[in-house]
Amino acid sequence: MASNHKPPNPPRRIRRALRLVGWNVLFLVAGLALIGVVGETYFRLRAPFVESDAPYDWSPIVGTIFTPNAEVRWTNGLDFWTESRTNSIGFVDREPIGLERAAASCHIAMIGDSYVDARQVPIADKFQVRLEEIAAEELRHLDITTSAFGISGTGQVNQLAYYDEFVRYLRPALLVLVFVPNDFMNNAPILDGLHRGMDPDRLPNVSATRGADGTITLQPPHPYARESRFTVPSWYTHATDRLTGMSSLAKWLDAKRGASFPDDTDPELIAQVTLLSRRSPRYAALLDGWRPTTREGINDPFRLTRDLPAVYEDALDFTGFALDQFRERADRDGAALVILSTHYVGTRGDLGFDRLTALAEARGIPVIDYNDYVLRQGAEPRRDARWEHDAHWNTAGHRWAAEALLEYLKENQEICTTRKRPTAPPPSWLTAYESVASGEPAARSVFDIYTGENTVTYLKSPCSAADVQAEFFLHVVPEDLEDLPADRRQYGFDDANFRYGNTAALAFGGRCSMEYPLPDYPVARIRTGQFTPAGDQIWMAEFPVGAVEDGQGR
Repeated sequence: MASNHKPPNPPRRIRRALRLVGWNVLFLVAGLALIGVVGETYFRLRAPFVESDAPYDWSPIVGTIFTPNAEVRWTNGLDFWTESRTNSIGFVDREPIGLERAAASCHIAMIGDSYVDARQVPIADKFQVRLEEIAAEELRHLDITTSAFGISGTGQVNQLAYYDEFVRYLRPALLVLVFVPNDFMNNAPILDGLHRGMDPDRLPNVSATRGADGTITLQPPHPYARESRFTVPSWYTHATDRLTGMSSLAKWLDAKRGASFPDDTDPELIAQVTLLSRRSPRYAALLDGWRPTTREGINDPFRLTRDLPAVYEDALDFTGFALDQFRERADRDGAALVILSTHYVGTRGDLGFDRLTALAEARGIPVIDYNDYVLRQGAEPRRDARWEHDAHWNTAGHRWAAEALLEYLKENQEICTTRKRPTAPPPSWLTAYESVASGEPAARSVFDIYTGENTVTYLKSPCSAADVQAEFFLHVVPEDLEDLPADRRQYGFDDANFRYGNTAALAFGGRCSMEYPLPDYPVARIRTGQFTPAGDQIWMAEFPVGAVEDGQGR
């Protein structure tokens, strides 16, 4: 029998309180949503773009480099939003000066890291451009021209490849090494590897290694450096990257958080130090007793700690080795050599500056004290020369760097007037390209295709990043089908698709060159080309190996 008894209604006072709480929560959520919408709208209107984008390539000669002829967008979400374009050899600068013009002028080449690639300012405001402009007014008789070669996260050891492959053939009268505190770290494979979260024996740039006898030698970029990472980003890192990539407001909040509350520990770094210590007795001796805090703080002891741990003294040796190498190259090629210190290196009496000058003076390399110059202009370098939320030079910082170099040139005009500069050979990348291009291609299409002993090479000039973004296909038909793997015999050819980044490739000077291995069995014909992600053919060439015929391109 059903009961007609109904549960008592809540007292009116409780219902009213619940309703009030509900409305308050609704108003709070709506208010927060409105603030988010207004904030997002404000920052999207204020910011031309949200995410930085600097496309990189990797070269077996110099390691990491910017993709040539590519658009670069750079922002810290707070101070600057710059849009630049890389030149044809992969640096964020104007197109390289011609060889004849460089030889006829007093050419000055700047080499460095992020202070030289300087994505925080437009190219027109960079110190090498400013120097050329003011020198045209104040040192017109010297006919000064400039160029810059910088990639973020590199030190002088890594930058030796820039000189060998790009700078030397310009025959500069003056070579300027722009030095920052983290260069000490980047020059040493152990500290550089720890900072990158990479295996120090498999680094992506030209590096150096110390042999059992204590001798330091250069090592080429490691082809599998990207696969040697010690650390994996956490779910928090992935989530933060995804959110800041979608929202201008989130980008601004994350930038503020990073500027205000830097992390003070890094357990992954400590674990990596432990792993390296177990690898060899030498690593164990260098790392003994050292307990780092954060990756970003690895370079701090060079300017803050008087008694350095063994691994830091080792890094000073590697920096000295790099300066020796630059000294030898400058002397061989008839160039003057000078170091321009940056504001964070400090000035005379500061540990970082004194360590740098001790290494430089022992090798007869002058050091331009940037801090001293800015102080003489009545400004504070660490306040006025940098961005509020970024340590790199702002436009004023670049102007002062140009003026400090101009002051040095005024005092040392013989650099431009008396120095003999012997003719330098062309860079190896250009020689290698021209060596292949001097032969007759097996086929011509969008790319010229050359066959060698067990290799096929693709050349294109002029060439841009867009030309190599699409996937390549390579169908290899053997003379004897029995040479094919069993699963390929039904098709009659080997199928080797590849992408530009998977090959030993060059993309410098507006030239693209890729070499891909062929199977070791006798090859009868090759069919190759490119197709879009949707599978549409862009171009195709087919030819018998050893014969010369026109490819079918479209």
